[in-house]
Amino acid sequence: MKTTEINFEDDLRYVKVKIGLEEGKIKSLGEVVAIIPVSHIARKLSLNTVRLQAKIKDPSTFRVSELQAFAKLVNVDFLTLVRIIYASPQPSNHECHESQP
Repeated sequence: MKTTEINFEDDLRYVKVKIGLEEGKIKSLGEVVAIIPVSHIARKLSLNTVRLQAKIKDPSTFRVSELQAFAKLVNVDFLTLVRIIYASPQPSNHECHESQP
């Protein structure tokens, strides 16, 4: 008899994130890292923890390949992940400079 395997390394946090993202209950990367620690995600994505934290604060710094790996890690469609990133308010790192006459 064949048993059903969960492809999340038997970690129910991934299941919780997947369901939350797909049902629209998780609305930001901050909510994802509240469930799965940043250090764990960073290790799985082969990123430095501090760099990943910076990318989470400013998702525009993610490479597409990193977002694809992130989506694969939590087993959701790439566009589902991108949608929550761009739906959540982004911090403004650029100051508005007005040209002076």
